Amino acid sequence: MSHPVCTQVVPTPAPGTSTQSGQSLVLLAVIFMGLLALLGLALDLGLLYIERIHMKRAVDAATLAGVVELPDEEQAMRRAIEYLRMNGYNVGYDVNVMVLGCTRGNPTAQITTLSNRATPYEYISATVNPPRATFLLDTYSFQSQPRQSSDCGRFGGNTATGTSNKIAITGTVTVPMNFMQFFGFRSVPAQDSAIAQNITNLDIAVVFDHSGSMQGDTICYNCWNETTNDTVNYPFPTNGTYNPISYTLVLSRNLCSATPEDYVDSNGRRYVIIEAELYSRNNSSYYRETRQTGIGYWALQRGTTGSNRSSSVEGNRSAHVAHHPYWTYGQPSPPAPLLGRFYTLQDAQRDVSPRLEYDFRVGWSGTAYIWLRVQGGGAQSFWVNLVNGQYYRDPSKIYWAVDSNPPVENGAASACNTTYDYGGSASCAGRWNWIRIGSFSVITGSLHTLKIWAGSPGYEIDKIVITNDSRTDYSQIGPLTYDSNRGRPATVGSARAGACDPCNPIYGLTVDPSDCTTPYYLVTTRTNRLADDLFSDFEPLRTSQEAIKRFVQKLDPRSDQVGFVGFNEEPRPRTELACVRRYGRACYDPLVQNPPISYTQILQTIESQTANGATDIADAMRNGLEVLGINVDNRPGVDNLCDGSTFSACGRGGAAKRVMILLTDGSPNDNPGGACDDDPSLWPYNNDPDFDCVMYYAKKARQTGTVIYTIGLGNGVIPELLQAVAEETQGTYYFAPSPKDLDNIFDQILSNIYVRLIK
Repeated sequence: MSHPVCTQVVPTPAPGTSTQSGQSLVLLAVIFMGLLALLGLALDLGLLYIERIHMKRAVDAATLAGVVELPDEEQAMRRAIEYLRMNGYNVGYDVNVMVLGCTRGNPTAQITTLSNRATPYEYISATVNPPRATFLLDTYSFQSQPRQSSDCGRFGGNTATGTSNKIAITGTVTVPMNFMQFFGFRSVPAQDSAIAQNITNLDIAVVFDHSGSMQGDTICYNCWNETTNDTVNYPFPTNGTYNPISYTLVLSRNLCSATPEDYVDSNGRRYVIIEAELYSRNNSSYYRETRQTGIGYWALQRGTTGSNRSSSVEGNRSAHVAHHPYWTYGQPSPPAPLLGRFYTLQDAQRDVSPRLEYDFRVGWSGTAYIWLRVQGGGAQSFWVNLVNGQYYRDPSKIYWAVDSNPPVENGAASACNTTYDYGGSASCAGRWNWIRIGSFSVITGSLHTLKIWAGSPGYEIDKIVITNDSRTDYSQIGPLTYDSNRGRPATVGSARAGACDPCNPIYGLTVDPSDCTTPYYLVTTRTNRLADDLFSDFEPLRTSQEAIKRFVQKLDPRSDQVGFVGFNEEPRPRTELACVRRYGRACYDPLVQNPPISYTQILQTIESQTANGATDIADAMRNGLEVLGINVDNRPGVDNLCDGSTFSACGRGGAAKRVMILLTDGSPNDNPGGACDDDPSLWPYNNDPDFDCVMYYAKKARQTGTVIYTIGLGNGVIPELLQAVAEETQGTYYFAPSPKDLDNIFDQILSNIYVRLIK
């Protein structure tokens, strides 16, 4: 018997198995190395990112800390270095600092050599070489024009170095690589920068139009008078005196008596004498909010104790009425933007001309003759012939009628030679004269109404006499020549209607509704009539002065400087920049050891301005630039030494933002000449060098980094010109319909000044 044999079968390996296993091992090794490289790269990039974030925070903090020290550039650098150290950068050990700007030499050196640094130099050297990090502190590269050698140490000795108001810090940190060094990258630089601007330092020149037109469009001239220049302790209106007409005096002299009494001379001739300011009715509104451009109005005028004194009512103080507005707000002769409108006889016949009415009764029947004590409108009283388009000067037109008769023309008044007389000043003392305008029939005891329509802008009326005296030579009539030709006092019962209403604002009384004689001056509650516009008096000049003073008082005298330039004939009113409080400089009185930190000198200069002169916008802009330290015409005697001399400006250059605020109510009608009027293409819209010169100095302002904010007050300005000036300098143009709008505009300007993008 045989036994089976057990045989073991061994499987045959698949072809190529050994080769594939080797390749997998290699692949795994490569993948492992790749993952390791990515991990190393991530770690290195993480270190770079962390260092970049750390440096950015340090640079931002150092920049913001340093900028508040400007314009002392070295002090700004030192404060920035302090913050770099606080953020972990060991300046002087493994971190060095480069600077580009004004320094005294090095952190420990005495002030000996002030340097006008135009290229970076090593300010603090690191003991480790090479340093781990380098920071560049730059206060030089932002200057709008090449620096002068005097810019370093500008404000003297040990107190300040430099004129910059911006600082840039650029940091570069060497970050050592770990894994990446196996690929040739031993270190990688991390870099960041920041720029900051100190916009708290302002150099502002206020360029103010106080030409004659700034006095003209007012409700009542001299109804409020300034009594002190102490503008700090006595702000408007408590720094002045109200001048209402005396209602008590009107009553005490029986001017409102229901039983009139004529003045009778020795020959039995009779006279009704009326003060012109005591009109029965006035159909025109003198309130600025209700008037349209070019619409005139009759307004009360309070003069001085001079030639037009109406002794019957005012005692030693004058009063009369005038056709306003007076001024053309433009060139000395048309064509110009006419605001003071000339009314024609046709205007009076259609009753569109401003009208005054006077109710009266006479003590005789028959013929009555009318005499007026008047003054013509002056050199700016133009009217245009609509047929041929020609302008004519005609200063002495009014139109009148009695009762329902149609108006007729009268033009016999002499004109005042000055264009700025709105209150009967001494300059026009000889221009007040009596004229007889006509005659009409009257009946004893009957109520008649004299109507007077405005014609020439600026025409003024002081007194009205209605008489049966037929003589034509006023010098023969005693009641007219009385009191140096001012006339006799008003007669009993000569005031009627609105003139006898205690609620009439000219009297400035505090009244209840029950006090008012309807329908003349209504009030709804107990009212102080001194609060009326007559006494708050929105006269462009004075109201603008108050707004400018409030603007100045919002500035900070410790860091902001402000100067003032007025439009005027030479010598031009001008106050140099003050106060540089940060440097301990005297602001008001250099003889005082510790002068007050205030703008007292500037405020007093603003307050002292009076209306006169031409509207020379270009020359005022040139003076404004000089106040800011920029002598664009290289005029002799004008410097930037800040030494207290007459024309020595204290402009801080790049250390402060240069701002000019230009306020005007008219168009240019003069220019300083010279190079400014050589290029007619500067303002190609008319052939007028006055306009060309304005744009010339606007371009000069732009070239020197001065921003101009323009304000056009009222409807007499050329808005296109002021807009162009502002846009040329990256400023803004504002239109102010009324001086009451100026406070809001100045607030907007301040907001625009402080908000500036830093790129």
